[in-house]
Amino acid sequence: MQLEEADATEETRHRFRLRRPSEHADFELRVGDLRVFYRVVERRVQVVLIGLKAGNVLLVEGRRFTL
Repeated sequence: MQLEEADATEETRHRFRLRRPSEHADFELRVGDLRVFYRVVERRVQVVLIGLKAGNVLLVEGRRFTL
């Protein structure tokens, strides 16, 4: 809903632009322990990664992932 009904580039407490450039995504959305990484191209949201945050480790498909 956060990406569907609102401007996906507008930063909020749980939705923000990544602080360090990444080849994978431009924005992050936090939903509990889930992390959704996405780009906005011509007003269209492209979800590129969905991961699970465990402590300070990001897991994507059960494997440690570094943006």
